[in-house]
Amino acid sequence: MSPPPPPDGKRDGQVPDAANARLARLNERLRQAFIEGAEEDSRRRLGRGLTAEELERVLRHYPGDLLEQRDELPR
Repeated sequence: MSPPPPPDGKRDGQVPDAANARLARLNERLRQAFIEGAEEDSRRRLGRGLTAEELERVLRHYPGDLLEQRDELPR
């Protein structure tokens, strides 16, 4: 039998499932916005959307997903 979860709902330093789900949705929206911005830029500059190869290059510049929630903003 496993021990009960700590009072904050975290196990092994992980954030609770609800927080993980929110963070996953946020990361998905951020990636989508990044791609949409690149697509708009391509349409403005080239008059067409991105090719698959161009999209791969754009995604190499994506800074990455947020890894964890922060209780406080940096000062």
